[in-house]
Amino acid sequence: MNTEYLASARGLIERARLGPRFEISYKAVFGAVAAYADGRIFITCGKFGIALKLPADVCQTLMAEGGGGPLKYFEKGHVKKNYVVLSPTILDDQSRLNALLRQSMTFAQV
Repeated sequence: MNTEYLASARGLIERARLGPRFEISYKAVFGAVAAYADGRIFITCGKFGIALKLPADVCQTLMAEGGGGPLKYFEKGHVKKNYVVLSPTILDDQSRLNALLRQSMTFAQV
């Protein structure tokens, strides 16, 4: 497992102080690291950056606002539905990032 990606994902989750609502685990996926809430993926970190699993409308809104872009694990791969790679603007806004992380964890359970 890539330790740099693991540290990034863990750091985001720890800074968000999401509490013990879900059991968080980490796994290697396609050269990236994914975090799981109760066994369901909600965040992935790789050479593409940090991506969250969110409802389609939230992904579209974030992308339209310039807050993120589509997730592709490989350059010629397909775009992952319900994921958005977060922009530095979102990553630097701890309050908004925390809200999106909470939303992502909850959405992953559906």
